[in-house]
Amino acid sequence: MMDISVPTPRQPVNILVVDDMREQHLVMRTVLEELQENVITVASGREALKAVLEQSFAVILLDVNMPGMDGFETASLLRSYRRTARTPIIFVTAYVDEAEMKRGYSLGAVDYISSPVVPEILRSKVRVFVEMYRMNVELLARAAEREAFLLAEANRVVAERARQRADFLANASHVLTRSLEVGTTLQHIVELASTELADIAFVAVMGTGDVPTDITSRSARRDRTNAPDLAGFESRTLSVAFPLVSRFVDQLLRERAENDSKPVDDFLTETVAGTANGGIQRVSAFPLLTANQKGVILLCSYGQGMSDEQIMLSREFVSRAAIAIENAMLFSAIRDGDRRKNEFLAMLAHELRNPLAPIANAAAVLRSATPGDAEVLRWAGEIVATQVEHMVRIVEDLLDVSRIARGAVTLRKELVPLSVVIGRAVETSRPHLIRRAQHLTCDEGAVDTAVNGDVVRLAQIVSNLLNNASKFTPQGGHISLSTRFSDGIASITVADDGQGIDPAFMPHIFELFAQADTSLHRPQGGLGIGLTLVRHLTELHGGRVECRSDGLGKGAAFAIRLPGAMAERHTTALAPVVHLNRKQAIRVLIVDDLAASSESLEALLNIYGYIVRCAADGESALRMAAEMRPDVVVLDIGLPGMSGYEVARCLRQDSGCSECLIIALSGYGQEDQIRRAFEAGVDQYLVKPADTSALLDAIAATERRHGSDGIATR
Repeated sequence: MMDISVPTPRQPVNILVVDDMREQHLVMRTVLEELQENVITVASGREALKAVLEQSFAVILLDVNMPGMDGFETASLLRSYRRTARTPIIFVTAYVDEAEMKRGYSLGAVDYISSPVVPEILRSKVRVFVEMYRMNVELLARAAEREAFLLAEANRVVAERARQRADFLANASHVLTRSLEVGTTLQHIVELASTELADIAFVAVMGTGDVPTDITSRSARRDRTNAPDLAGFESRTLSVAFPLVSRFVDQLLRERAENDSKPVDDFLTETVAGTANGGIQRVSAFPLLTANQKGVILLCSYGQGMSDEQIMLSREFVSRAAIAIENAMLFSAIRDGDRRKNEFLAMLAHELRNPLAPIANAAAVLRSATPGDAEVLRWAGEIVATQVEHMVRIVEDLLDVSRIARGAVTLRKELVPLSVVIGRAVETSRPHLIRRAQHLTCDEGAVDTAVNGDVVRLAQIVSNLLNNASKFTPQGGHISLSTRFSDGIASITVADDGQGIDPAFMPHIFELFAQADTSLHRPQGGLGIGLTLVRHLTELHGGRVECRSDGLGKGAAFAIRLPGAMAERHTTALAPVVHLNRKQAIRVLIVDDLAASSESLEALLNIYGYIVRCAADGESALRMAAEMRPDVVVLDIGLPGMSGYEVARCLRQDSGCSECLIIALSGYGQEDQIRRAFEAGVDQYLVKPADTSALLDAIAATERRHGSDGIATR
């Protein structure tokens, strides 16, 4: 096949002619015209120097004898320029002197031509240098092209490696986000690492199980054969051949959380020679540091080298792996919290239905009983009172948890003798112990100790511990309560010989809604919030709570540590006794929109001989108050239309009721609502369902204020 491609036209090159005689310029152009190159003529050495600064020349024809700057001086200056340091110079002279010739050659001249020139000789010599120049230019161009090609190829390789790294990291991010299971995430990490970063990869994380010190590990090989487990690899290979990495891993995984050692945040690489370690010659350990866990990734290779690029890629992968593990742990925590919430709701429904069932039964018995049957009334009253007390405890615990979560718990701190706290707590928990025929032993070794705290909340802490011990101690079991004081710390310890605590459940013992047994047929009831309240209330008092158990069936002990001080013992004064036959003249106004509540309270107060009237709203209450001038007003806060706060203010403005006792009886128990009630003029605040003895005691105090004969002095 004939080549019909058109050759690229050859670019002309520059030839410089330097001669002070103008007619020589024409001669040179005519002689060199046949070469078809650019012939540039100048008349002096200075013009020649200026020309070479502006253009490149293949050859310079230089006259020797020129006025001012001669040819030799011009040649010397041309050789000092970088552009013309190697440009061929042909001297043109009318006569050739041997000394001048030597001088010219010493200045870098390549030839001498005598004038007048022979055209053929001049053209031949100039052609040689022109072709050499053209060949040199082409070589330089090809070298530049080769350099540009190699640079482009290097950039392509770099870009390809960068793309591969980006693809690997993108795939890693995708794979690691597909599962939020901790075990699956760890397996994905070692599989990805063994594919791109190592021949064998290990990952180990501490704190993913129920026990904070448990270590979960996974491993994988590049060839997908069975990989060794971490424990065996540590004992047989790592500790023997790679001692530095072994200590590094031990520091990462096995130092305690409370240890104050400096955290490890950089990787460590160790290499060995030979193949005695299963072929492994390099192990690199990268720390996995997350918010709540400690871990390590081990990259094991059969080669020794690890480039900067591999280190950078490994660091980026490890950071993404740490994020994936943290996300899996957060999901696990959320899932466990949701499970506990569902279990709690089921338990709450169960615990509320338990007291409602006997109340409903008592109501059915009352409806079916013969009117005036005192025995049935007494039995039903005891059933209802007992079950209402149980429900009140449940609601109070829930409200306490809510207050603590919102930071709304207010402590009324004062210096409280520890004996008073213990006495109140034991009295509160006594019914539980009696029902289960359990033996309580008290050892008040710190009888002269006082703590700065809220006596009600402190008694609640100890009572919750006693109730918890009673709950998990069998019928007829033994419970001990002891107090001690040492180094400014007062301790209260409640121990039992009951069923004990599983070591796996111990880290969760004070968590909200956490219970070891959540089955429907569990023998103990409760919502799993008592010990949570103990911990939070203790911490609010500046103390701490500790739990100890040797295992299931070996009992448990809870210890409260509080800041304390020695104090004098005081004998608590007994409250005066008020007899029932001194209540006839006390007038009580009940204001409640719930008919069942007001009617049942009216029946109770009538039994005790009080004069009682009821109102269902604020306006009717004010009218009745103006008529009867009550000594006591039992006031609901949540009334239709006019609230209880407004009713209290109006009563205080009425001269006939300004001195009466106003007792708020409401289902609202928040701190700000109680405060608003007191600001409105309420004297006492009771939360429904209130303790009837507290209500009766408050009314009895009003009776005593009216005179010993029981007749109002208003």
